[in-house]
Amino acid sequence: MLFTAWRALLGRLPTRLCLSRRGIVMNSTACALCLAEEESCQHLFMECKHAQGVWNRCFRWIGILFVQHNDIATHFAGFSLTTCSQKQNMVWRGMWTTIVRSLWDHRNNVVFNGGVVDEEEVFHEAQLKSWLWLKHKGNNFSYSFSDWLLNPWTCISSYK
Repeated sequence: MLFTAWRALLGRLPTRLCLSRRGIVMNSTACALCLAEEESCQHLFMECKHAQGVWNRCFRWIGILFVQHNDIATHFAGFSLTTCSQKQNMVWRGMWTTIVRSLWDHRNNVVFNGGVVDEEEVFHEAQLKSWLWLKHKGNNFSYSFSDWLLNPWTCISSYK
């Protein structure tokens, strides 16, 4: 997950536009999710209407207001809350990385397996991945998956 997020922040994932710029012949450089714009990291993770739908679901689920930045680096930097401890912000940034990874996996499913674009599926996958990451990383993380789904802020706040 971290490697994918790092490559996305650097614009180094093999998106259609990136592959085309490297001389690989593409039928289209259009975003695999929306088919409306060229598929760059910036577009795929920030500007695509389907990516924005996933981010909006995350913010509603957590219960915070968040100004979405279209610049990927600024968006990531915004995942640091002044009211949270360093460990809590690590969990919050973990959510960012799981969403990016889930969007990338979903995009690949659409491209390579003929999958159907489904924002809800991407978001649920990110919820599961983030909970599994916390469950295995956090020594004192004892919340069930249903606790995570119903009260994510309580689970994040438990990290001191």
